Amino acid sequence: MPLRIAFMDRTRLEYVADTPLEQPLGGSQSALCYLAVELARLGHAVTVFNGVASCESRGVAFRNLSEALQPGHLNGFDCVIVLNFAGAMPLRREMNVTVPLILWTGHAHDQPSVEHLHNPAERESWSGFAFVSKWQRKHYEQTFPIPRKKNRIMRNAVSPAFAGLAPGIPWFADGRPPVLFYSSTPFRGLDVLLQAFPRIRDAVPGTVLRVFSSMEMYRVRPEDDRYRPLYDQCRATEGVDYAGPRGQARLAQELAGSAAFAYPSTFVETSCIAALESMAIGACVLTTRLGALPETTAGLAPMIDWQQDKSRMAKPFADLVIGTLRDMTRDPKTAERQRNAMIELIRENYLWPRRAVEWSAWLTELATTRA
Repeated sequence: MPLRIAFMDRTRLEYVADTPLEQPLGGSQSALCYLAVELARLGHAVTVFNGVASCESRGVAFRNLSEALQPGHLNGFDCVIVLNFAGAMPLRREMNVTVPLILWTGHAHDQPSVEHLHNPAERESWSGFAFVSKWQRKHYEQTFPIPRKKNRIMRNAVSPAFAGLAPGIPWFADGRPPVLFYSSTPFRGLDVLLQAFPRIRDAVPGTVLRVFSSMEMYRVRPEDDRYRPLYDQCRATEGVDYAGPRGQARLAQELAGSAAFAYPSTFVETSCIAALESMAIGACVLTTRLGALPETTAGLAPMIDWQQDKSRMAKPFADLVIGTLRDMTRDPKTAERQRNAMIELIRENYLWPRRAVEWSAWLTELATTRA
């Protein structure tokens, strides 16, 4: 049954369906774009309310958030998906919204954006909760609590730019020096990685690190980016190429053939799209046993334990990277099997067309139940 589906992003960021492919954009907003396009391809009428002026993009209508906040306007849809922000009560009481409201959040349970869920009336105002991992759901159920019958796990998936990219010949098969990359936000472990990298390069000569990171995806101007000293450290460190942020289409091309996503995460991830996209191109994920990262990587990622004192993480992470790279060189057949396992996992489980079918079934159920 075709549905009229609305997405609301209350950050008021300006983007359309093509934006994540062409420009740096946050993971939640990118995921929204990919899902909206696939839902439209299934025959649903999809509208996204954010900070843009009215336009159409890849079969999806984009409208300014101010339209959605007119009393009663959202009742013209069969269901409304709100991105990250727990604020259903004002929508019900002030905007007179009577249709199903679904909170789709990638934020952890301790973030300010969801603190209103401590209020039972706020929890009751939602028709459903979409979580991106079992780890995240567990902590929401324990913290607020969220009833199991009202929530679903709707995992993230990889950008179409990564889904359609051929993995190519692995670096260990033709004797190239390994290329590591960092493609997350700067506050999630880049400082630890830069401490670890000289040790890695000394042990595995010729290793290169490419850094695709900044706060531009959140529309922070370069002159206002408080992590500029980290970018300067990148430029001053031998073997490090500070490439800066990229849109997904270009990023996928530049990461092709890389050895590993070097991610000593100091951030509690509820999922990790960067890790999924690394696996999609056959790049090993080297990371931290923190949050949902073990679940996201399905046992296929070598990990170190997270340390509250970040200064204690650089050496064990460097040792992890060095050991993994040497193992790949010594035993390329095993490395190739592990690489193929990562690629297969993504292609079978982490593509947006599959995720859209799951969302479509759930939203149809919610709309039918209301009717």
